[in-house]
Amino acid sequence: MATTINSETIKRLADEVGEDTVSLLLNVFSDELEQYSKQLSNHPSVDQIGEISHAIKSSAASFGADDLALMAQECEYRVKQGQDDWMIDHLSEFRQMVEGMVVEYKQLAGSNELINRML
Repeated sequence: MATTINSETIKRLADEVGEDTVSLLLNVFSDELEQYSKQLSNHPSVDQIGEISHAIKSSAASFGADDLALMAQECEYRVKQGQDDWMIDHLSEFRQMVEGMVVEYKQLAGSNELINRML
């Protein structure tokens, strides 16, 4: 599943914190996602998936990972509804989406050229 980074959100973030700080924040976010990815790979319980989903949901939205934020919201909702089978069936998709965003945000954070294209 291909996801994209919302450039408008990155622009807004740069306006709020300054362009120099954006790269640092993107690195922090990608590191955070990397930790969640590892947790999702270690056979988490459904409740743990719910906690991870909740944590990812708002931070993903704040950094323009809109598709990931929506998926995290859906996962959190399904866990709260007791739809464990749905969550187990979609865990791989969720984990792959998190892993993909780690790569995208690490690339973005490491390239002033890519960041400047968004701004």
